[in-house]
Amino acid sequence: MNSDTELHRKKGIQYYLSLFLYYMFATYLPDSYMPVIGKVGNRIRIFCVKRIFYKCGKLTTFNRKVKFGDGSLVQIGDYSGIGANVDMPHDIIIGAHVMLGRQTHIFAANHTFDRKDIPMNDQRVVHRKQTIIEDDCWIGLRVILLPGRTIKKGTIVGAGAVVTKDFDEYSIIGGNPAKLIRIR
Repeated sequence: MNSDTELHRKKGIQYYLSLFLYYMFATYLPDSYMPVIGKVGNRIRIFCVKRIFYKCGKLTTFNRKVKFGDGSLVQIGDYSGIGANVDMPHDIIIGAHVMLGRQTHIFAANHTFDRKDIPMNDQRVVHRKQTIIEDDCWIGLRVILLPGRTIKKGTIVGAGAVVTKDFDEYSIIGGNPAKLIRIR
């Protein structure tokens, strides 16, 4: 799926109830890693997102306070985990066996700033760009992914990195802006 072609599906009552339940209740349940009750909260959140997302595999963790808009175009593969307080676009594609760290922010669009006669916040937003995280990636704590990035298979993104460009498969990247540290 690319950003120009959105997948269309009928959003029924189950979708809307799950979206409501997630944002009004499940997102506030205890952290997934809290003993006993955390597992219950994790299961409830996964129950909801399986009915919201376009495609959702067997998730290991879907932690609290994850924001994903209406989530109708989100695709996540098997055995992936999403950390707490992640902010991701409604059309992201996440592969299998992905670890997405806490407080990661993934952007889908940005403002233009070419004209000086119009305030920046009144200028248009550039076209949305879809982010793709391929299989077997580890995205560390507080990473920022700018619009349209593809994190290729087997990549590790170090904590606090700001990813402004794409890198090859099995890269280890980090820094601001992110740079290649080495190949795995």
